[in-house]
Amino acid sequence: MEERPLNVWQEEFAMGLLKKLFGREPSLTKLLSARIVTDEDHSYFVSFSKHHPKLQMPEFVRIVLHYYAKVLFSFDPYDSEMRRSAAMLKRMMRSVVVKGIERDSNFLKVANIDDVATMVSTPPANVPREIVGTLFFVDAIQRHMTTEIPRNAYAQHIVFSVIVLLQASLRELDEEGIDVLNRSLANMNETYDSGVSYFDMESLTVVPTEAYLAALKSSPYLPFRTRIF
Repeated sequence: MEERPLNVWQEEFAMGLLKKLFGREPSLTKLLSARIVTDEDHSYFVSFSKHHPKLQMPEFVRIVLHYYAKVLFSFDPYDSEMRRSAAMLKRMMRSVVVKGIERDSNFLKVANIDDVATMVSTPPANVPREIVGTLFFVDAIQRHMTTEIPRNAYAQHIVFSVIVLLQASLRELDEEGIDVLNRSLANMNETYDSGVSYFDMESLTVVPTEAYLAALKSSPYLPFRTRIF
């Protein structure tokens, strides 16, 4: 896949719409951020920052879901290379769901990128790019995701960043969380495969939210359902 800088027009459009709806910059409660640092060698470092004293484990599920949706949304649908990048990401996530998420899952291997990308314990230094995804509390049901993506990040960096975030989330989840994450991603993929547009503004929030809520209903882990926020 040819590496090209990511088009960020959707990010600007999304923030512009929020400003229009709220009449100002939206004032939402910041919950959780994921910092992903990558470089020319496709080394990836992931860290999390908790912004709320009462942060619950389900938010680590939701940040993965909303980041996945946001990355798909960020690919320009009118650019053929970006469409191929989105298709590649969906194929990777489909492979993850088919294989199933376990405590010891190696998602880079499942996604067939372990010969290209590696996860490292310190931020890489060969022309680093820092990507930040932040999850905000809207209400008991809804979350909002913002992303900061440098203009020198290639589409491949962005695609792979979803997989490494998924991998890093396993450190924060118990078996209940892993089950809900697995079910949620399966629901998202089913929705996208049914023809729902990933670059539709409504889908940006609705798809990950409904996928998560449906996963809670089908999960055998009742205690997890009560840990909304």
